[in-house]
Amino acid sequence: MRGQCQALRPSSGRRFGRGGQTPGRLASRGGWVLGLVWLLVAAEWATGASPPRASVPIAARDAFGREVILNAPGYVTVVLSSTEKTQQATRRAAGALDHFQTTPDFRLIVLVDLHGSVAAWMPGYVSHRLQADLRREAARMQMLCAKDANHPGWHPFVCAIPDFSGRTVRNLGWRADRGRLRATVYDRRGLELAKWHNLEPKEYSAIEAIVGHALRREG
Repeated sequence: MRGQCQALRPSSGRRFGRGGQTPGRLASRGGWVLGLVWLLVAAEWATGASPPRASVPIAARDAFGREVILNAPGYVTVVLSSTEKTQQATRRAAGALDHFQTTPDFRLIVLVDLHGSVAAWMPGYVSHRLQADLRREAARMQMLCAKDANHPGWHPFVCAIPDFSGRTVRNLGWRADRGRLRATVYDRRGLELAKWHNLEPKEYSAIEAIVGHALRREG
């Protein structure tokens, strides 16, 4: 079950024997194989594919105390920051991505940056408030999903992560600027596609395009 951060889907070289072959024949064969490998790699790059890289899992605890991998493989994920100064901007940015919420392979995570704020001294109260907000948002999203005949029985993904220490902000590579809306997009391999340290309304269409392309390309 994807709802409220409950479950996340996880989603050679060749050796030649020496035998009776001469060094010249080995070099010739090795050169041919190497050329073929480079040809295949060049073909992938020409079609827009990137060389495979390993992603480092970014883990945190959500408002319910459950572990969430922010860049979990198998999903196209958008992480948005939220503070008392940017909460309205966060809502508008999230609203621009609402039409992706009925896509099972899409996740939107809100990271509530509380480091250095008065709220950081009241983790229990803050988590309780976030839980209530998440339940209301889950109910709203469930109504949207009920209208989607393409994914019957599917539950929306609703997730907020309170960051009291600033650790998750640092793990995301975000600047410690609580007055600006920050955002990161991850692909299905858990790799970073784009990052904003100051996401502005005029850039909402850019983040929509990146998410849409990632969902189509990897779907």
